[in-house]
Amino acid sequence: MIAFISLPAKANSVPLEVLGSCFIKELSPEKALIIVDAPPTDKGYVSHLYIKLQGAVVEGLRIDSIAIEARDVQFNPPTDWDKKLRPRDVSAVSFEARLLEDDINEALKNYELKDKRWSNFEFDLRNGKIVATAVYELPMLLFKLNVLAKLTGELEVVDENKIYLKNYKLYADGFRLPEQATQELVEKVQPLIDFSDFIFPVRLDSVSNDDKAIFIRTKDKPQPFDSGFKWTYPRSLGNNF
Repeated sequence: MIAFISLPAKANSVPLEVLGSCFIKELSPEKALIIVDAPPTDKGYVSHLYIKLQGAVVEGLRIDSIAIEARDVQFNPPTDWDKKLRPRDVSAVSFEARLLEDDINEALKNYELKDKRWSNFEFDLRNGKIVATAVYELPMLLFKLNVLAKLTGELEVVDENKIYLKNYKLYADGFRLPEQATQELVEKVQPLIDFSDFIFPVRLDSVSNDDKAIFIRTKDKPQPFDSGFKWTYPRSLGNNF
């Protein structure tokens, strides 16, 4: 077994660290583990792939944990990987992710900077439900009025790659707003999370949450597998992520 693991990759293959570096460039994780059954071919083909990421960033949102398992992956040509790494064809993808309440609140702070009318965002997870509050500055004729807005609802998967809010209700200073007005406001920010441009095509099956995190999954759970071809990031001594 030791002799097998020590065998060099075939001359017509791409070093695994090249593929790994592309994922780092794309998703900027704090830590990463990549397992393949064999190094990518010079055409960009990988028959079995597993990826585990900690602290990856997708659309400006830190995702605490991402795991992906994919089979029969045909990437674009390796000569184009320095521009963008994308699978052109995949026979199967399993995926799961965990988003922390604290990271969502941190991302909302950046939204405050873009729209000065909103402030004091707070996102609260409550075992299957979410509660979001914020202060909205409403310009009046002679003065400005600060309104405390509270949005409650549940999460659902839509179109197999988006997370929407459902069964939502919107309150302003304790009073529930009419359904039509609520729908018009909420639909402007739907979907809450969009994986349609994610590096792998995912077909999400479920989304749930406890009081600390949101969990997003496909029907099948990604699983690591035994292989002599592993790559970790950062490449520091003792990194066993």
